[in-house]
Amino acid sequence: MNLSSGTRTRPVRFGGFTLALVLLSTCACTDCAERNVTVQAGEPAVLPCTCPPDQPPFVVWQTTVRDQLLVVSDYRGEDNKEDKQADEYRDRTELKLTENCSLTLLNVTPSDEGTYTCYYQIGPVRQDIIYLQVTERPAPPERIWDVQKTVLTSSVCGILVLVFITVAVVVYVGISRRNRRQMNGTFTPTLKGII
Repeated sequence: MNLSSGTRTRPVRFGGFTLALVLLSTCACTDCAERNVTVQAGEPAVLPCTCPPDQPPFVVWQTTVRDQLLVVSDYRGEDNKEDKQADEYRDRTELKLTENCSLTLLNVTPSDEGTYTCYYQIGPVRQDIIYLQVTERPAPPERIWDVQKTVLTSSVCGILVLVFITVAVVVYVGISRRNRRQMNGTFTPTLKGII
């Protein structure tokens, strides 16, 4: 067992039968194409595997982390209870044995990015190769309150400007009328005295 960065990794130790199947798979898969799966960090990733639904006596999902081959999930029949799953993937995987042998990796992190291989046996051992790419979670959208606060501030400022203009116009009109009255009142007696 290796300890690095607080994470425990456990190298895979295949039994004789499993090791033979994995070694044979390098010769059996001449038409394997790598498929890509992209998922955001924190989301589940579904890694597809094309094994038939009626034939899962042997399925192993594995990956390489820091030059160590790790078992992500495996199924080797009902009678085989030996647990080979690496600690990094414990309680984070769901292996689907009914429709196909797809693997769901829960709560994906950037460290999960890499190549995953699904080995399954139908006559000769076959494999599917999946590359998992993990993208950053997008920044959260601007909060609704921030938008409402901006709209509210703009509205209040607009209303204050309108009130200020209205008050200025009313004051101007009032002063103008008063000045006219005063001018009319002061000139009238003067004119009467002259006439």
